[in-house]
Amino acid sequence: MLPAEIEADMPVMAMLWSCMNEAIWFGAGFLLFRLASRCNLIPTKLEPSKLFARDFKGKGGKTGFSPKSSPATRCPFTREICEDGEAGLHNAVLSKWDEWAGKGRNGRVLEVAALEAVVEAMAILDPDRLRDMVQYLSEFSVRPGTVHSLVSSILKVSPEVAENFLEMLEEDKRTQRSLSSPKLRKLILGKFAAHGKVDKVKSILSKLEGDDHVSAANLAIRGFLEGRHTTVAVQQLKELSNGGSQVQAATVSAMLASNNKDFPISNVLEALQGMELPADAAAAVMGTCLKREDIQTARTLETRLRANGQLSFAVLEPLLKLMAKHDEASSFGLLQEIVDRKFFLSEGFCGLLLSRCGEAHHIQLAEAVQKYLRERKMTSLATYKTLMKVYATSDDLSRACDLYYDVIEDGIVPDTVMYGCLLKFAVKCGREDLSELLFNAASEKPQGNDVQNYMWLIRSAGQKHDVPRAVGLLRNLQQQVEYVDASVYNCVLDVCMNNAETELAETIFQEMVQKEIVTLVTYNTLLKGHSAKGNFERAKKLIQEMKAKGFSPNGASFNCLISAAVSAGRFQQAWTFYEDMLNSNISADSFTVCILLKIVRKAPHRPEAQRALAVLDNSKVDICKDEVLLNTVLDACIHLKDNKRLASVLRKFERATLKPSVQNYGLLIKAYSCMKQINKCWTVWHEMTDKHQQGLIPSDVALSCMLDAIVTSGQVEEAVCLFEQWQTVVPPNTIIFSNLIKGFASQGDAERAMKMYQRLKSQGLTMNLVAYSTLIDAQARAGNIDKAHALLEQMEQDGVKPNTVTYSSLVKGHCLKGDLDGALQVFQTMVAKGVKADTVMYNTILDGAVRASRFALCDQLIQEISQSGTDVSNFTLSIRVKMWGKRKQLEKAFAEVRKYSKAGTMQLDSKLCTCLISACFHNGAPDKALQALQEVKSLPNCDGPDVGTYEQLIEQLVKVRQSQEAAGVALEATSLAASGSIKPLSASALRQLQRHLVQSGHSYLWNKLKDELLAAQLPTP
Repeated sequence: MLPAEIEADMPVMAMLWSCMNEAIWFGAGFLLFRLASRCNLIPTKLEPSKLFARDFKGKGGKTGFSPKSSPATRCPFTREICEDGEAGLHNAVLSKWDEWAGKGRNGRVLEVAALEAVVEAMAILDPDRLRDMVQYLSEFSVRPGTVHSLVSSILKVSPEVAENFLEMLEEDKRTQRSLSSPKLRKLILGKFAAHGKVDKVKSILSKLEGDDHVSAANLAIRGFLEGRHTTVAVQQLKELSNGGSQVQAATVSAMLASNNKDFPISNVLEALQGMELPADAAAAVMGTCLKREDIQTARTLETRLRANGQLSFAVLEPLLKLMAKHDEASSFGLLQEIVDRKFFLSEGFCGLLLSRCGEAHHIQLAEAVQKYLRERKMTSLATYKTLMKVYATSDDLSRACDLYYDVIEDGIVPDTVMYGCLLKFAVKCGREDLSELLFNAASEKPQGNDVQNYMWLIRSAGQKHDVPRAVGLLRNLQQQVEYVDASVYNCVLDVCMNNAETELAETIFQEMVQKEIVTLVTYNTLLKGHSAKGNFERAKKLIQEMKAKGFSPNGASFNCLISAAVSAGRFQQAWTFYEDMLNSNISADSFTVCILLKIVRKAPHRPEAQRALAVLDNSKVDICKDEVLLNTVLDACIHLKDNKRLASVLRKFERATLKPSVQNYGLLIKAYSCMKQINKCWTVWHEMTDKHQQGLIPSDVALSCMLDAIVTSGQVEEAVCLFEQWQTVVPPNTIIFSNLIKGFASQGDAERAMKMYQRLKSQGLTMNLVAYSTLIDAQARAGNIDKAHALLEQMEQDGVKPNTVTYSSLVKGHCLKGDLDGALQVFQTMVAKGVKADTVMYNTILDGAVRASRFALCDQLIQEISQSGTDVSNFTLSIRVKMWGKRKQLEKAFAEVRKYSKAGTMQLDSKLCTCLISACFHNGAPDKALQALQEVKSLPNCDGPDVGTYEQLIEQLVKVRQSQEAAGVALEATSLAASGSIKPLSASALRQLQRHLVQSGHSYLWNKLKDELLAAQLPTP
């Protein structure tokens, strides 16, 4: 075989001459054959026996073994044995054999096919009877090919039996001369190797010498590989190579072809170190890499072949296809190498490269391929269409439009499809001149303009608010064709409705009614237009008209009405339309659910939001089959802090097969962060960014979500490392810096927070409200009140208006220093500047007042909260519960919780439950704390106790030495943890309880709890 370099430089004329030479010799042979036929030198009729059969003289006859003949010419015994053998009737085969032998063999021999069936039956049923076959064969001068066939048949059953059969033949002097023992032993050896019989293989190898030994050793390696005994195969390969023996090309090819997940190509190449890889095998492996999209293996193989000078076109072709989708830079180099080595790339191959470029948005590589085609005048309509698709999938519609001029320059005539696509792109990217040019060019064609082209121009007119132009196009089309499709009319209607031309829309609608071309889409277009303008009365009348005309409103009809009502904030109207939809036997689809879930963020009261989520619960919509719906549901759950529902949604996602988008990943990270599952956040992040998984480039929003999740979990240094890793890929913005500032603030590291602020300013970024508020909070937490106030002044100088969050940070800073009067002064300054106090601000001051035990101020603040209509949060309630606890008025604490639970204006969280129990112990009422536990479990609109609640209760019960009660609470928590309702009790909480129970003489209680923990497979201390 010629080296790749010589093969690459072989002149084309030499290859053509070689083909012509073969054709000439073939023609000469054919002429000689025809001449011999005309001169009667060749018989006109040949019998099979004269061509194939050989006569052997035995004891009782003249004929020997014949080849497989047609069933019609076979002797009855041969035919019956073959039929029984094919049917797997081995007992019947041996019966026929015995019958034939009992009749003295009838003067004829059996064909090889029959003998194969006989030896196979003997091997299966009675291997000792193979001696009968040896005796039978000894009567004739057996051809080696016959023995080879018989041994092969026995090998199907057992290599051990085949080996015994060979030994029987070798012992018989009459059959010895018909044997080719080394070949047969190698045949048997290969099967032993496939079965993993190492001892047998070594035994056979020890009987072979010279070339036979080397050939057999190579065959053994291939046999081991066939049976997937890769470890033994590699060991055998090393022994063969270290012994200086030749490793055959077939063996190397078999090694390369054997790669799998247990024996990857990297291990194969390591085992083949120093050996030349056959060109065809290397090309086959590279083709496998292409099928598996395995870049790492392909690069390893490329490095090996390049070092040995074996990089042929057969290898470069699949390698370039692979890299075209995964590594644009490497693809450029490979393409240039192919061009430099004067390899030819066909139009079809270039088209495939362009297609793979489109999948990966590799525009520059696609343009390089197009340049190659244009330089050789190989461009075609198909390649231009593919390149156009590359631009379109990369959202570069303007460059797709520019291809039109190249198409014309290359003398290619665009077809209807290309005109339609280019016109669509021109309209979408605002290339009005080109859209008109394309429209006119398509009009000059015999087939005229496609209806879709008219519709795209009508939409373009709508985008420019040019209603007369849209109507003019409709009239122009009416002059060109006898019948105008309803879709064109609907398109013009949509333009009219979107531009508030309702009277003109009604005129066109009446025209459609007269022509009897009104469709359901027509009514839906009018519905959407009227509802978007808030004209719901007209929309309702249209629904009635639809039904009167025999049209049944569909999901799209009601969805546009519901969407318009939600957008207008008319939630009751939206629910009315939804009820009408259900009454029309139309179920909510993913669009309906998405629209209604928008209420969650807009609704002023929680029950309204919960009603929207109830639609999701009652629908049959799979939230994990729609990216948009998944995002909407996640956002709604996060906004409502509905962790139970959020956990359920995340479990569904983990079981689903949805390929998330970058936006999905950002919200998933945010959701797992809300569930305090930082490990899941990292898993999702790596899945998104890892090249071996999704390989997506995160957006600034996704990176911000991940940084926020890391910072919230306390892993600030990890957040900084991630920021440094990705800042060259995802340009940092103010929000990203704000997350890091927040992280330093949460750790009380105000100095590093200020350094991050200075770094933000050095990059020319503008501080926003969030960034300044976060930085002020960092200084306030660190007790640097003066610096916090200085930042507030800088913030106002930069034109950024502080909000309640900003002032709340300052108030909190004063409260932490015990300066409640200073906090009140900041509060008064805020009010004087027209900033309305919100829940966060009131909570901050109320918490400070409770800490300072200024209960008169607490009462005043609670009254202001009520009068101002400020929302009450879980934190507000927690502060009030703590206040009533300090004031020794537990019943009022319970009353606060019951009041808001019954009202249903918000979902009470587990921290509030824990706070209520702490208040009970603060008042020395452990029995009341146990009562509180039972009560919060049954309260409506309440998350109930979590593991923190149970651990707090156990800790306090241990302190007051109520051992049995503490053990009972722990058992209850263990039962809930076993069912997955809450997290397991921590090891520290269990150790504290164990120590108390043992010391107080209640070891039996601990043993009972320990048994429950072990049975539930939960952690024990």
